[in-house]
Amino acid sequence: MIDTPAAPTARRTAPRRVEPVNQHRRAEGRAGYVLVAPTAILLSVFYLWPLAQTVVFSFTDWNPGTGLVTTSVGLANFTHVLTDPEFGRAVANTLVYVVTVVPGSMALGLVFAALLATPFRGRALYRTMIFTPYIAPIVGSALIFSFLLTPLGGLVNQFLGLFGVRPIAFLSTEPWAMVSVVIFSTWQLVGYTMIIYSAALTNVPQSYHEAATLDGAGPIRRFFTISLPLVAPTSGFLAITGVIGSLQVFTQVYVLTGGGPLGSTETVLYWIYQQGFVLFDGGSASAGAVLLLIFGVVASIVQLTVISRRDTVELS
Repeated sequence: MIDTPAAPTARRTAPRRVEPVNQHRRAEGRAGYVLVAPTAILLSVFYLWPLAQTVVFSFTDWNPGTGLVTTSVGLANFTHVLTDPEFGRAVANTLVYVVTVVPGSMALGLVFAALLATPFRGRALYRTMIFTPYIAPIVGSALIFSFLLTPLGGLVNQFLGLFGVRPIAFLSTEPWAMVSVVIFSTWQLVGYTMIIYSAALTNVPQSYHEAATLDGAGPIRRFFTISLPLVAPTSGFLAITGVIGSLQVFTQVYVLTGGGPLGSTETVLYWIYQQGFVLFDGGSASAGAVLLLIFGVVASIVQLTVISRRDTVELS
């Protein structure tokens, strides 16, 4: 009789204990929701909900004075806004503001950052002086700026009078009113762009400058061939944030010129303010706000697309 070997018994393995791991992950998830909840609630209450209300009001004849929404008017508000000559002029003024203030503040900020990159005695004082206008209250700075530009007694006109120039009403005549607003806004933003560019320039490898110096490149050539290309991502960031902020300019115009003379400095946000809180046409004001939001989103997408295509930096 031949004995056949017994079949091997199945090896039993203890079940994996995954429950504690799952419980730990669920606990972490709950903790994350708790930490995010305050920000999400504040964002919803003070941003998302007002945004949704603005979109709804843009299709109604809402009156901010009474707070009542009577009837839906469809696209009538958007038609009124897009055919209003004053809104078109406000859009043109805003574009002029954007294409002058944003590049101007970026260029001056980069120049100051490059000049103050090398340590020297008093550098911190100069940086503080340039950065102070950015952190100073806009209303107070604008009032002081308006006093400097007054036709009678203003320091600017007194200085021009030394060269025989007659007093100029900078804030109440064209084109000086817009020029004054642009100069004030650029002066205010230069400190911010300088600080951002200073941080970017410190990250440029010093070996690049040393190699260029050995090749005979001077400071100006090193700036344009090394520093400027390497801070391109920073320039893209400042361009996007600068355009978004410039599209919402209001306080400077309100304090300095009040939109005048004859609407020559009226921006889109100032036009929205006039429609909503002076003429109490909340529907048109909401429609203008929606169009401004769309324009800002489109401008940001275009800039991000252009910047994303420059994903490499070439040093000439």
